[in-house]
Amino acid sequence: MQLETAFLKRFAVNKERHYGMPQEGEEDMNFDLHMHSGASSDGQFTPQELVEIAKEKEMGLIALSDHDTTKNVAEITRIAASQGIEVVPAIEVSTLYQDSYSVHLLGYGIDIDDEWLGSLADRAEEVMRRTFHIRVEKLCAKYNLSVDEEAIIKKAGDKNPWFTLMDEIFARPESAEIEDFKDYLPGGKSCSPAPVNFYWDKCMPGSDLYVRVEAPDLLEAIDRIHQAGGLAVLAHPFNTFDHKEDDLQVLINAGLDGIEAYSNYHSDEQVAWYREYAEKHGLLITCGSDFHGEKKPDIVMGEYHMDRDATPYLEAFKKALANR
Repeated sequence: MQLETAFLKRFAVNKERHYGMPQEGEEDMNFDLHMHSGASSDGQFTPQELVEIAKEKEMGLIALSDHDTTKNVAEITRIAASQGIEVVPAIEVSTLYQDSYSVHLLGYGIDIDDEWLGSLADRAEEVMRRTFHIRVEKLCAKYNLSVDEEAIIKKAGDKNPWFTLMDEIFARPESAEIEDFKDYLPGGKSCSPAPVNFYWDKCMPGSDLYVRVEAPDLLEAIDRIHQAGGLAVLAHPFNTFDHKEDDLQVLINAGLDGIEAYSNYHSDEQVAWYREYAEKHGLLITCGSDFHGEKKPDIVMGEYHMDRDATPYLEAFKKALANR
């Protein structure tokens, strides 16, 4: 199936970012260790479409890391193999750290039929629906909003209703008068993707919009990924662990294998800090775009603020997979 011209233009290369590709004269592959399919509640594309995009971008290795499910891993592995693209079986597990902080944990090289990992999808769906109601109530109370919750859920279908909710709220004319919303409206510094940025900026522990989302404990999830034969890597840690060496040491003691230092969500300073921390403590350094499609339209497969030759990171990662 050929990609439409408009489709390709939408995901054209942002020249201000850098691919994880080798320097001139070196032979290696473009790769991306973090992407999502429609099996994720915020993903868009089928395995076939993801492989087509990966082929267009000359990817040699990818990892499908859907939220709390491995549903599409076998299919994308089969399709990608026909195109000469290697797929690392993966998952992105939603967890809690210290019973409060939402932390995503990547599992690589896992057994996709592992029983515990297989139980996550149903649990995550139930929790998402239950906590959405509380989020709506808090938003309405704080900003004097009126929301038809059932209509939002119906419109969202099988996808995370948070995106539908916030897109609708930000599109309202009256939202321009709400100070907390201004950075997330069209043209604002955090407007893309607005629902995601608002969540990370305004809904964390300590905020009056915070809602505790029940999830497996982060340390337990590290152990469970190991039991499933995989490597446990901290996904896009943002500010949660930035310069917090005591907390990171807790994760290392629990068996953490690596940190996704190269991420579209990290500033240059955060990339450098996480990279240097990982190097100092012998952790793997991984690189992932967190490609979703329409829910995160500015994120391009294969791009993750890489500022150097990524070949050593890929080689170390593949060696660790072989030795897991």
